[in-house]
Amino acid sequence: MVTQFKWVRFALIVTAIGVLSSCETVDTVKNVFADPVILACPETRILADAAEIIRYVEGRGRDLTDVDTEGKIQNMTLACLTKIDRKTRVGIMEVEVRFNIAASRGPANRNRKATYPYLIIVTDLNKKIVYREKFNVGVSFAGNRSELFISNAPITIELPLRPNLTGKNYLIYGGFALTREQLSHSRLRRKQRSR
Repeated sequence: MVTQFKWVRFALIVTAIGVLSSCETVDTVKNVFADPVILACPETRILADAAEIIRYVEGRGRDLTDVDTEGKIQNMTLACLTKIDRKTRVGIMEVEVRFNIAASRGPANRNRKATYPYLIIVTDLNKKIVYREKFNVGVSFAGNRSELFISNAPITIELPLRPNLTGKNYLIYGGFALTREQLSHSRLRRKQRSR
């Protein structure tokens, strides 16, 4: 009888702990979704020198007939979700980053595929890098298509928040991950267009 009473008492304690801890979880979820703290997303910048990419076929020349693929970042969009403690104002901002890219297949492209490497860089307002990562988005040109508009799979970044640190304290930069040759070529093309 004493052993049975101990087990019943143990079961009641475990149940009470579970109920109390789930109440806290329910309150957290309720605070985030029922009455969320909405903060503005960080500002975005597309790096001008890295907004376009031209890839040439390896080992050939650098004229129009040697172009494998081209890409141009049309825009960068953000979707932000703030998860913050109302009392302490400490938490995170989940930032979902998406690029829209105009992709084109050049005359030298034979496999009808392309991969576009791109960067996401987050800085503070003093331009100190707090996050930097390279990603790839691939595309296949079906049939006789030579131009497509594509989007990357959304990339989610978590930014820390404090009372004096909000989304407005960050800048998010995006651009293609260029080689030195591609970067020089991009700068030259921009200079020629501005004349």
